[in-house]
Amino acid sequence: MNLELQETVGKIRTSIPELCAQILLVFIIPIVLINAKVLPVQYRVVILTVLVGLLFVVLISEKWTFRMLGLTTKIPRKALLVYTLFTIASAVFIAVAGIHLGQSPSGPWWQYQHFVYLFFIVSVVQEIAYRGYLMPALATFEKSPLALMLTNAALFTFLHSIFPNYLLNLPLAFIGGIAFAWIYYKYPYTFLIIISHAVLNFVAVWYGFFTISAF
Repeated sequence: MNLELQETVGKIRTSIPELCAQILLVFIIPIVLINAKVLPVQYRVVILTVLVGLLFVVLISEKWTFRMLGLTTKIPRKALLVYTLFTIASAVFIAVAGIHLGQSPSGPWWQYQHFVYLFFIVSVVQEIAYRGYLMPALATFEKSPLALMLTNAALFTFLHSIFPNYLLNLPLAFIGGIAFAWIYYKYPYTFLIIISHAVLNFVAVWYGFFTISAF
């Protein structure tokens, strides 16, 4: 585990039962209710926005700092290089997968308002929640690196079950979740992973893997 991530885990004062309750409340129950259609699917943006607000209330009340969330501008050159190579390789993988599956770019990207206005915001929120908060929170009681990454990736994939076309989107989300969890475990710099996620969101949506208008 990266020393900075280890330092964050050591600073978490929330008890394990409380962390489990927070994870259940923010990352699991709402998605179950949306998929079960208990919560109207057309209001998923509002619902997820409320949950983000709840998460930030938790972070403030538990005295999480920007540094604990990986939001630091002191980024080593090695981390910058690794994220750059990771992003380029992943973008190529998504494009090749899209072409192989017969999904060519879906026209001029600037014509899709949901895409233009949401893809970066979604990336910011998801990375602060799923890597900045969730990785250290899970690491407080899950010591195995492999189990930590798999759990993080599984919860990240579960979020994407609110999109249609499960057979196509969920495998891509799980592969992406594993990759994001691994690189954050090694280099916990949230600004870098936000940028990487935004670029990959851009490519994935452009190739039709996720339906932004479904938000």
